[in-house]
Amino acid sequence: MSAAIVLLSTWLYQQTLAENQAPSEQPLQTIVNQEYRLRISATFDAGVDPFAEELAKAASLKVTYQGEELLVGNQPIPAGEVTEAEIDLELPTGRNEFLIEMSPSDSAALVPRAVHVQLFKGDGQQPLQTETLWAPPTDSLVVGTVGFEVKPSASNEQ
Repeated sequence: MSAAIVLLSTWLYQQTLAENQAPSEQPLQTIVNQEYRLRISATFDAGVDPFAEELAKAASLKVTYQGEELLVGNQPIPAGEVTEAEIDLELPTGRNEFLIEMSPSDSAALVPRAVHVQLFKGDGQQPLQTETLWAPPTDSLVVGTVGFEVKPSASNEQ
């Protein structure tokens, strides 16, 4: 009999807790239209990826966002040369990231490789994000992401 009372009390307690739980409110995710500017440079000469599955689609530099190609370069890029691109996007608020891929023209050279990426919002002078992507000497492609936050008020800021 006492076991039944304990079980009934436990059940009532759990029901009361479940009913009194406040629903977790997640902030609404809004879409912000914003212009970004990328500045990309590498410590190596970039060339068309010799290991690409389709050579017609091979690139020396590729920037994608959620699978959508934003920037594709299929010409050689000398080491140290800065590639700039302005990108106008509608992005959800919160965490976002660009995928950067750059192919060394001389994949046989056994030296570490780095790609320096700066992301600016609009025509701002201070980078929103700065990343250096590294690859060991044996990799034939330098690949990495540049993450950044999109704030709800981003459309009003510069």
